[in-house]
Amino acid sequence: MRRLRDTVAVNCPVDRALARIEWFFAARRGADGKLRIPLRVPLGRTATNAFAADHEVLVDARVARDDQNLNELVRVEWKSEGEVPLPPFVGTLAAWGEGNPNLTFIELDGTYAPPLGVAGETFDEAFGRRIAQHTAKDLLAEIAEAIADGPPVTDALEG
Repeated sequence: MRRLRDTVAVNCPVDRALARIEWFFAARRGADGKLRIPLRVPLGRTATNAFAADHEVLVDARVARDDQNLNELVRVEWKSEGEVPLPPFVGTLAAWGEGNPNLTFIELDGTYAPPLGVAGETFDEAFGRRIAQHTAKDLLAEIAEAIADGPPVTDALEG
């Protein structure tokens, strides 16, 4: 298992940020009730363009409490639904503030397991880890944008 952790700061009070994280996931549910999000896998960069491939993953996102039962967070799991062997991820999204009531930090923290056994481990050492980190940054940037732009929907993940 490999740990993946990244944080982004957003201009929003903590209570609204958590409600908007819920909204981010709820707004992406399909007609079948399943939540799928595209994860961008960077493939390379030239002086003028970045090359990437988007692959949808099936996501389970639900509001929960932290291990000490003190704070609300969102438990997040995703796995590849298609033929592309993307690593499954299990983790949390947490929101907290530090002094400024209008500034919130959003942290994605969890683990993933490289697929394909030894070959996957080797690929992860050479390239996969950087891809996973880049994917986490992209997802957090998309969530941060939704927090800045989205409505403060409450209880969006329930039901």
